[in-house]
Amino acid sequence: MSKQLKNQIECTLSLGVESRVFPLHWHGQDLWVKQAVNSKHKVWHSLQRFAAGLLGVPMLRPTVSQGGKCGLDDETSHLLRMRDHGVHVPDLVMASDCWIVLGDNGCILKDQLKAALAAGRDDKICELITKAAHGLADLHMRDCAHGAPLLRNITLCDDGCIGFIDFEEDPEGCMPIADAQARDVLLFLFSIQREIKKRPDLLHLGWEAYLDQVGQNAPAMRPLASVLRRIFPVYLLMIVFRRWLGTDALNGMQTYQVLCRDIMHGATSHQGQLTRH
Repeated sequence: MSKQLKNQIECTLSLGVESRVFPLHWHGQDLWVKQAVNSKHKVWHSLQRFAAGLLGVPMLRPTVSQGGKCGLDDETSHLLRMRDHGVHVPDLVMASDCWIVLGDNGCILKDQLKAALAAGRDDKICELITKAAHGLADLHMRDCAHGAPLLRNITLCDDGCIGFIDFEEDPEGCMPIADAQARDVLLFLFSIQREIKKRPDLLHLGWEAYLDQVGQNAPAMRPLASVLRRIFPVYLLMIVFRRWLGTDALNGMQTYQVLCRDIMHGATSHQGQLTRH
């Protein structure tokens, strides 16, 4: 069967496939074939690494894929490590030097949210955001970090559980796990704000649902508070030049405001308690 599947994939690729990731139905299974790509490392990534060291903010270190076989090897290693920790990830069906084959891991959460928004199903929208936040919290409580937990990389499995796909970025190899998890939180909340505009309540809901699961003393809280303090001057500049900012920058500001209010206040209260004791 492995040889037949490999031949089928090679045949499909020889006919020309525009997408890097494409579906394949094989013996009753829905599979996904993901091809290797060239390295995504650019000159500015080196500058980013230098800035991360200079500022003392590990979560700013670049986590781009090496590309080629090394990139695929890193992704499969990341996937298998998360699987071993009990995270809902796709099955690794087959791997070669140029591609990997993954099992289906459910419906893309972003698509489910878009459908619920179009139908005006506010109850469904809130349910999906809450489930996603709880899923990310569960992943973190298993001592893992995803790397890019955007709504398009989160799935709703057939059993109703939250799953994850796309493990190209592996921050655990670039920074301490707490910083990697803090980075996950920022990307997750930013994704909510970016994909569901004019609904800041959902950004609040995602953050509160995550925090409710992990608690105020979770490992990610300290690096989150640290990075928020360090980028405060940048936030002030963005306020001054708000009318000229692009959509992503405005979404970033909204995310920062929610986190700054909750985390910085919580960090200050916690410090006061420590001082009194």
